[in-house]
Amino acid sequence: FNFDMETKRLEWKVGLFVFIGLVLLAALLIQFSKGTSLLHGTYQLQLHAGNVGGLKPRAAVLLAGVQVGQVAEIQLGDNGKSVTIFLKIYKAYTIYSDAEFNIEQSGFLGDQFVSVVPRLNQGAPLTNNAVVDCPPPFNIQEVARNAAGFIKRIDETASRLNDAISDVRRLVLN
Repeated sequence: FNFDMETKRLEWKVGLFVFIGLVLLAALLIQFSKGTSLLHGTYQLQLHAGNVGGLKPRAAVLLAGVQVGQVAEIQLGDNGKSVTIFLKIYKAYTIYSDAEFNIEQSGFLGDQFVSVVPRLNQGAPLTNNAVVDCPPPFNIQEVARNAAGFIKRIDETASRLNDAISDVRRLVLN
């Protein structure tokens, strides 16, 4: 009889230990993943942009280089020409209406994130569901297309200049 009671007590302690361990593991996974934290209250901001580039949900939101939130959702606008980016900002951080929002990239091929550049911290603090405009991100492919067109025009101009010099030489030597 005493052996059965001791076994049940031991099984109960092992079960409780495993349960507490699983709860702690789940809390750590949530805390250290890119997911939302249970410890931070948040408020939402809406950014309107013409293009998001490669920005993805759960990307970081950095205020002066410090992570203050993350991208919650990205939706295409009703007109199909704009995008609304929903940001979850930790309540511990205040962003003022004169702040500038940009979509930037860490490194040359790194992940994109939303950068918040504080200005004079004047004006009203942004509150839940405040709407802010955001310029489109830097597009390296667009720059490459423009550079290719520019190089083609320089090539054509050099060819015309070469033809003009040949014509001048021919006239002068004749």
